[in-house]
Amino acid sequence: MKILLATDGETLESKIAKRFGEAPYYLIYNSENKEIEARVNPGHDDNHSGLIDLINEGVLHYIIGNTGPNAFNVLDDRNAKLYLARGSVAKDALDAFLNNKLERLTKATLKRPIRKK
Repeated sequence: MKILLATDGETLESKIAKRFGEAPYYLIYNSENKEIEARVNPGHDDNHSGLIDLINEGVLHYIIGNTGPNAFNVLDDRNAKLYLARGSVAKDALDAFLNNKLERLTKATLKRPIRKK
């Protein structure tokens, strides 16, 4: 299972970013080999093609601070699951997820996109 953590930094000591789409980094944790890959958030286009690419890579679990409706819908429509971890350090959020202690989101936490293009 691949789990994405949207973070302010490139290590598990980083905080979960306040806004998913504005997170400077994505940490991708692979539960099979326990490895973490840090990636710079490539940003997003109107189609959220970067999120679709992540789903195509098998990233189906997202630990975030907040999300707008567009990103939420792109992920939800493709059976990805989003989990709320506001104010957490990435390591603590990951541990909480692995122990089934994070709240799964059923809707976006923000009413509208942060930026309009």
